[in-house]
Amino acid sequence: MLESTGFSPYLIINNIIACLFAICYGYQLLFILVSVSRRNPRFPQADPGKYAVMICARNEEAVVGQLIDSIHDQEYPQELIDIYVIADNCTDDTAKIARAAGARVVERQNKEKIGKGYALESLIDDITRDGTEWKYDGYLVVDADNLLEKHFVAEFNNAMKGGYRVVTGYRDSKNFADNWLSASYAVWWLREARYLNGARCLLGLSAQVSGTGFAIRGDLLEELGGWHYFTLTEDVEFTFAMVSRGERIGYTPYAILYDEQPTVFKQSWDQRIRWIKGYFQAYARYGAKMLGRVFTRHSFPCYDMLVNTLAGTVLTLVTLVFYASAILSHAIQGVPVWEPLLYLGEFIGVCYGMLFVIGCITVHTEKEYIYAPKSKIARYAFTFPLFIFTMLPMIICVPFDRKIWPEIVHTRAVDIEEIKGGQPQPEVTGD
Repeated sequence: MLESTGFSPYLIINNIIACLFAICYGYQLLFILVSVSRRNPRFPQADPGKYAVMICARNEEAVVGQLIDSIHDQEYPQELIDIYVIADNCTDDTAKIARAAGARVVERQNKEKIGKGYALESLIDDITRDGTEWKYDGYLVVDADNLLEKHFVAEFNNAMKGGYRVVTGYRDSKNFADNWLSASYAVWWLREARYLNGARCLLGLSAQVSGTGFAIRGDLLEELGGWHYFTLTEDVEFTFAMVSRGERIGYTPYAILYDEQPTVFKQSWDQRIRWIKGYFQAYARYGAKMLGRVFTRHSFPCYDMLVNTLAGTVLTLVTLVFYASAILSHAIQGVPVWEPLLYLGEFIGVCYGMLFVIGCITVHTEKEYIYAPKSKIARYAFTFPLFIFTMLPMIICVPFDRKIWPEIVHTRAVDIEEIKGGQPQPEVTGD
């Protein structure tokens, strides 16, 4: 922190803030060190089990066919893979295209129970409609805009036969190079895979499920009585539910999927506001139970999930509000505002610098998974902190947002070879 020749309450405030960040995130330095020095081991090859691949789709006619093709291309016995699509509140030809591609389609129209959690519940209920028979070894959840590497199902099978009942994989990007926004999302997911989930499992902790690319073993889903997670971030809620009951979520970096990232800021704004609202909903449901396990069971996974999800954004927002109030107070009183401005600038600079370093480390170590020109990779490392900073006004706007589950349009109809081959992608302008 800055040196001061005399007493400064702002110096004390900045030091307190630094201590709070260290308490919340200091352990992630260990995560980085572990992830850089070690790679997650590959699970031993196991006898193939039978899997249901469950695809949630809402108006995904442009991309769902390519996903199903990538499932048919799996290097895994095709007779042991059943593909299910839940065409949820669709108004296009998603269901027709999915059926033509070889999927079993369930169509759902419900304008009251809106969201992926309800779609999953409906699909699982349909699959297991015959009562207590859960005929699959595992249930894989993917989104309609995803593409799956050829060993995706096999790697999940190995991990689940290796002892985990919930497993998540490696989330790569279809469109890193589109613009700063898609690149920032990609860095976010790559960092989560390598430096959060990878480190957690190397240290014997629990990974976090993030929306798509995860699997649940059949016996666990039967034990849970199906799917009952309906917040706006059903993935975070499910993760909280698992760690609060002592379930350890596994991770395999060898099960790779490609995900289409938003390129328009309005869509990103709507999506991330939904995330933030969902975080708060998940906290409301499981926060007390997880906090209880932190103190009574000394559960580090519970602590990790509680602080990692939203604590940094809230701390940053509180700090900015404090300094904005201090600057306004000085201005009203006719007192020079340079001191709070100086310390505010220091705080922003330190935050930007730390996020920039994290982004640089991520793109450097994961460069073999980033299919984009090197010049763009370097450029977008500078914009990754701005992506995180834009979460701050979103938190302020959350109480005024009335959208339930805004639709994200997916149009990137490519196959994996096109992504890896560096095929020219259309330039995105504006947002």
